[in-house]
Amino acid sequence: MLSTAKEIKYNHNSKTISEITKEVDFTVLTPKKIPIDWTLDTKTSPWIMLHYMDSKDTKLMVAIHLRRGFPLSDEDFPHSQQVDINGKKGYFQKWIESGEIDKNGDTITGGLLNWVQDGTYVEMNSSRLPKEKMLEIARSMNYLY
Repeated sequence: MLSTAKEIKYNHNSKTISEITKEVDFTVLTPKKIPIDWTLDTKTSPWIMLHYMDSKDTKLMVAIHLRRGFPLSDEDFPHSQQVDINGKKGYFQKWIESGEIDKNGDTITGGLLNWVQDGTYVEMNSSRLPKEKMLEIARSMNYLY
């Protein structure tokens, strides 16, 4: 179940979103609808990476990579399905191994989702969340007020 997190639990001595926002010249978007028990591991090189981990901090649930936006075209994503993310054109491509079992015994699901929002290029990927949950998280992406 997805819910609005009151306070993100950062792990691995990660920089906070507020700290990262002060270091970059583009809008840092974060999801508002994520499970409250997930933790966040941030990385800032070569681009902003937000890695949301499960409550035990052992499984990557969803990775969101951000950088300065650039125009996207259908030709950039010839094998992707077009999706709507709050009125913006996005591109979703499921993993080739979708439906198979990984080395940990988990079913591979999800895929790669790309779009530009508020001047920021967003690339989201997950092998644990289905497309619908990824889109729900994507549609909750916003910047800090």
